[in-house]
Amino acid sequence: MWWQYYGDAVIAVSVLTAILTLSFTHFYMVKSKRGFILPLSISIIGYISFVTGIVFIRGFEGLGFMVYGVIIMGIGLLYYLGVGVYRKIRY
Repeated sequence: MWWQYYGDAVIAVSVLTAILTLSFTHFYMVKSKRGFILPLSISIIGYISFVTGIVFIRGFEGLGFMVYGVIIMGIGLLYYLGVGVYRKIRY
């Protein structure tokens, strides 16, 4: 079965997809989107890099894409939560 061989990849991509989906829903529900555009685009770039490394470039060569993708997406999410949501709560 496919989940026996690619279970870790499926779980990793599904968790990052859920995080990105929650960010998108929050982005579309908020009225002022000005502070959220840059962090969301950084998160999307990190997600694309991670998926490229885990799906298209397999093995040891794709590990760099996966690590950089997670780091970039983490920076984007921290920026999204730290700057965007804090600014929204503060004002």
